[in-house]
Amino acid sequence: LAYSFIIGAVIYPLYGHWVWGGGWLGDLAAIGLPAAADYAGSGVVHAVGGFVALAGAAIVGPRLGKFNVDGSSDTIIGHNVPYVVIGTFILFFGWFGFNINTGDSMGLNAINTLLAGATGSVVALYVQLVRTGKTDILMACNGALAGLVGITAGAAFVEPWSAVVIGAVAAPVMMGSVMLIEKVLKVDDPVSAVSVHGTTGLWGLLAVGIFANGNNGVTGLVAGDNLQIVSQIISMGVVLAWALGTGF
Repeated sequence: LAYSFIIGAVIYPLYGHWVWGGGWLGDLAAIGLPAAADYAGSGVVHAVGGFVALAGAAIVGPRLGKFNVDGSSDTIIGHNVPYVVIGTFILFFGWFGFNINTGDSMGLNAINTLLAGATGSVVALYVQLVRTGKTDILMACNGALAGLVGITAGAAFVEPWSAVVIGAVAAPVMMGSVMLIEKVLKVDDPVSAVSVHGTTGLWGLLAVGIFANGNNGVTGLVAGDNLQIVSQIISMGVVLAWALGTGF
């Protein structure tokens, strides 16, 4: 209970204030940079939660039977795959409320959200098919969520073609992160929350600096501005250090 209170009362609100509430990441003019942009929270919501989760999982330790004596890991299958699929559909639907928000770009936000999530799902499905010779609905579900997390920061700042690219990149970023956390860091993340939300949240922040085309006043590399990506990288470093540090 105390841990939940600290997350909800301190960890989330402070970084959120730095980005959204007039804090220093939202005003980098003093060092000649535009404000760090995070429309609906790839960093503020997802990366914070993902990396606090990494700290928590590392401290709690793995489930019994996850890792073997030789350091290899076993896959522990979830008990109800249809529930996972239904839950993913519910999350996907809810994301439209999360990302659309208000203002003149509501239609664009909705289209970008749909395209990124759908692309992430399809790419994850086919990457897994190439890797293993089998399709994997659970990986497709996580691919959809990865695409949604990836577009959350830039839903109002990029064109639809960029949303497709962001979702397509988000899936392998998530899948590579899953392998890194399990095989290298030896942390047991039962639902890949660290990768889906944390690592892909970082990608979402970076993607704004690359693909923002001037929509809603944010311009990235594709539109000829090389300063926004610097602000995004600063925000990525801050959220990683903040969430992991306070999480531990």
